Amino acid sequence: MAVLKKNLERLSHCLGTVFFAITVLSNITGLSLKGNDAMKPTRAELRMVNLETAIVVRSMENLSWQTENLPPVTDHVVILVVGYDNCLFRERLAYLAEESNATIQGRSVRIESCRTLEEASKSVFEEKRIIFVVLLDSVSHQWDMHGFPMRKGLVVFGQGNSYLRRGLTMSSIIRNNRLKVSVNLSKLKRVNVQASDHLLSTSQIFTQGR
Repeated sequence: MAVLKKNLERLSHCLGTVFFAITVLSNITGLSLKGNDAMKPTRAELRMVNLETAIVVRSMENLSWQTENLPPVTDHVVILVVGYDNCLFRERLAYLAEESNATIQGRSVRIESCRTLEEASKSVFEEKRIIFVVLLDSVSHQWDMHGFPMRKGLVVFGQGNSYLRRGLTMSSIIRNNRLKVSVNLSKLKRVNVQASDHLLSTSQIFTQGR
């Protein structure tokens, strides 16, 4: 009996350790202990995110900011990814930016993230080094252009069809099973950012004026 009791205590301790590890992991990754099947991205979604992150990096290289809207060249700029990120957009973007040695007019780039539009609004207002915001599809239902601080030098990119014609400077959409990017030239002009002819000549890009 003493041996059995000791073994049960040891098993209980092991199970407690495993449960604690799972709990910590779920808190870190944002997964639910009740199961995460509904949150697993499809292969098509993952492929699309790979294309979208490539577009963001390409845009960084083909957009021009006014010097007064950028931090000193010795400082860095920030790209902020906003929303629940089940496709690991931030990690993929950070990897691609690092592998391509991406810079914005000589300034190094950092990729940061937050979960809500409320957090993003506060960060954009307080941190002037944020010059590019990626709104994930998961926060599209909350998006209100009138409630988000728009300032000179800030480009806002929306992921998915639901952002089209909702006051963003750029957004990705799916047309005929292909990824396209809408660039609102008048919105870019208002924030003192200019798109290069090279970017606008890409077949993947289409422009709108409103």
